[in-house]
Amino acid sequence: MNWDPAGWEDPLHPDVEFRRGDFFDLKDFDHSRKDTLDALVKVYQYWIAVSDCDGFRIDTVKHIDPESSRRFCSAIHEYCETIGKENFFLLGEVTGGEYMAGSYLDLFGRNLDAILDIGESKSHLRAMAKGLGDPKAFFDQYSAADILGSHRETGRYHVSVLDDHDMVGNDKRRFAAGVAIAARYEQVAHAVGIMLTTLGIPCIYYGTEQAFDGTVDRHDFGVEPTLGFEDRYIRECMFGATFGAFKTSGCHFFDPEHPAYLRIAAISRVRNSDDLNGLALRRGRQYLREIARAKGEPYVYPGMGDVTAWSRIMCEREVLVAVNTHGLEARSAFVTVDANLHPPGSRLCVLYSGDWSDAELKQPPLSEALVVEGHTGRSVVWVDLPPAGMVVLGA
Repeated sequence: MNWDPAGWEDPLHPDVEFRRGDFFDLKDFDHSRKDTLDALVKVYQYWIAVSDCDGFRIDTVKHIDPESSRRFCSAIHEYCETIGKENFFLLGEVTGGEYMAGSYLDLFGRNLDAILDIGESKSHLRAMAKGLGDPKAFFDQYSAADILGSHRETGRYHVSVLDDHDMVGNDKRRFAAGVAIAARYEQVAHAVGIMLTTLGIPCIYYGTEQAFDGTVDRHDFGVEPTLGFEDRYIRECMFGATFGAFKTSGCHFFDPEHPAYLRIAAISRVRNSDDLNGLALRRGRQYLREIARAKGEPYVYPGMGDVTAWSRIMCEREVLVAVNTHGLEARSAFVTVDANLHPPGSRLCVLYSGDWSDAELKQPPLSEALVVEGHTGRSVVWVDLPPAGMVVLGA
């Protein structure tokens, strides 16, 4: 085995490299018999040792009997603690709405650390981000007293995703597939931005940050009369292989200057910051905010295509996030904020704006702020967003 500072190289597969922080995908875990479980444990302990990875995604874990799952997960955790990996992350996959079902809790009894929800929650996210679904349907998943005890607890255990490798229950289409609007890169970036600023652990499927637009609609039935493996269309190659993104072959597409990548990176820096703004976005309580589309209009929860805004509050720090879910038209609104934390006349700093230049996305300006106003006994800020625009405001 070859070790070097950049990562570990398998001499049998020199084109594959593993780096610290990588996750492995335990495919076909659900097909493992009990009498082979001990051998399976030793196989994955070996891979932890040689790759130095920090977690596993366990495929279709709900189909494994609880005892086998507990035994496997416990053995992996114990081994990892003996080699100094006290926070090794075991992520189980669920589909079909189990996130809101009792079986969701049952999965934690199998010694998992979190659940990747590729079911109903993802559908609500995709619909809201494109202005095709009620924002309240997305936010109602995170009630103040949910099945895990509180919405902050849900944030610890629920892993959200926008695109994924299977698209179970949906057409085989990435989020950006067929999107021809001028703001298509902002739309995909800010859909990821919703994950980064709402409750839960965000999971970004490769290529989403490059606006990959794979879709089964590209299948040529003249060449292949039947669909043998339609997942291929949402698993485009990033680095130059034969089935590449955007109907190409042999092209590399990882671009850290891509408009979507720059915006996702900028929002991530705000979320990951060591200050109270970052802590609020990662762990704070979450509230969908009422809006008024103009002065004198009633305050209501946003509908499809409206400015949708929510607060993350941690102790006495509020961070406000607002997204224009309309992809073709600019939208404006007065957005409610906490009156005790932000009395009229106070200011909220702009931590992120989707219409910043590339240079500003990399090095945010420090002087932009919005003034809090008083309307009908509440504190509000006026938010003016371009199509598919997004803004993050804090102290």
